[in-house]
Amino acid sequence: MTAVAVLGLGAMGRAIAARLLGEGHDVRVWNRTPGRDEELVAAGARRAATAAHAVGDAEVVITMVTDPSALEDVLFGPDGAASAISPDATLIEMSTVGPTEIASVAEQLAPVPVLDAPVLGSVPSVESGTLVIFVGGEREVFDRHADLLSLLGTPMYLGGSGSGAMLKLVNNAAGTAALVAVGELLALTDRAGIDPDVALDSMAAGPLASLIERWRPRLSGEDHASYFRLALARKDLALAFDEAERNGTELSVARAAADRGDEAIEAGLGDEDFGAIVAFLRSSDTR
Repeated sequence: MTAVAVLGLGAMGRAIAARLLGEGHDVRVWNRTPGRDEELVAAGARRAATAAHAVGDAEVVITMVTDPSALEDVLFGPDGAASAISPDATLIEMSTVGPTEIASVAEQLAPVPVLDAPVLGSVPSVESGTLVIFVGGEREVFDRHADLLSLLGTPMYLGGSGSGAMLKLVNNAAGTAALVAVGELLALTDRAGIDPDVALDSMAAGPLASLIERWRPRLSGEDHASYFRLALARKDLALAFDEAERNGTELSVARAAADRGDEAIEAGLGDEDFGAIVAFLRSSDTR
């Protein structure tokens, strides 16, 4: 049994805490906004009054928050976790914040080891233990916590600190760009009078096969659940653009996708699942 503090109780943080609690670990929880921990506490988790209190005797601290500013607040703000985390503990940062923020956190927290471990997947993936977890950091630290991470899904060790954070941004940028491409292409086939199922069948036979297979219920309007908000996808694109600038390169395709995402957000879809951009483009794209 591992003493784990989970900081950040949005949908993913709650699911992670519940999964670890169900697997028999000693879980303490904290969130900046009160009221999100009732079910976890009823199931046996321990409520903490502050982030510092949550991590006091934790062996592992997991953070799952919205963005770099939220992470800074949770770790280094008033009563933040950094003031109380043990040097023998490990921070496993599972948010999507980018490698620059990970480098800053690792420097400020030293000698506490830090793993950047953002995930591919959503709440159902946590519940079934099928997340894909991109991990960067020291190999020895990864090996020490691989079994714990394996309760949540498949951890992939990708290299030194920041590797997981960078490749999460790359995957999210690719996914958003691909969805925008699908939306624009379906707008074309709709206007050409081609049956949508026939169009999806044809795409499933080509280079977009994996995306079409995974997303078909949402692309066809059968699944309206929200797994990843469009506003968060756009936030991740902004982080990717920052990293591209730091590394002297340009993400022109992703920038075009961001522009289309901005159109959808301006139309009021920011809190919808990011797959909603496909239906938006099909209904609005007359260019």
